[in-house]
Amino acid sequence: MSPVRLLILLFSWILPLASLAAELTGTRGIWLSNADGEKHRVGTIVFAPAEAGKTRFKITMEESLGEYFLAMRPFRCLTGPTQRLCHFPVEREAPLVSPDDLVPLEYALLFMRTAPKSLHIDPFNGIYYRMSWTESGIVGQLNDVVMDAFIAPDIVPAERRQRPIRHSDLSRGDPRSHWLPILKIE
Repeated sequence: MSPVRLLILLFSWILPLASLAAELTGTRGIWLSNADGEKHRVGTIVFAPAEAGKTRFKITMEESLGEYFLAMRPFRCLTGPTQRLCHFPVEREAPLVSPDDLVPLEYALLFMRTAPKSLHIDPFNGIYYRMSWTESGIVGQLNDVVMDAFIAPDIVPAERRQRPIRHSDLSRGDPRSHWLPILKIE
């Protein structure tokens, strides 16, 4: 392949990603929803340009989320007829994202699910929304995850503690067993 053709191919891939990153500024809503049309705004996120082509973000959870003291820790939760979803933010690095790295945002929007009246949190019921950048905003793909790496960080090797969850730790969540399996930022 000629060097010119290689450059054209490379820029045809990079430019759409760069334009998406440029559009990700301002205030957006964080929504959880399901296929039945139920939709709940759970937070607000503010995006601002940052250094090196990255975007800084700041999340504020909605005041309407209930406050619960579960497992010796306060949580902001949304309770529905079949589940309670509790926000479990993990902030191990600067709140910066780029088109090819949304992990800090994924960690900031971790949840755990419980029964609606439960007083306990089970680390086996973690919810990890794997994010992707789209033209209309960011969409999170539902995954189940065990949260032990955050609850007992010493079980993770020191070199992986900043980002302890690997893609192999995720299992595709079954939307039928989750109350609000869809996350969107728009």
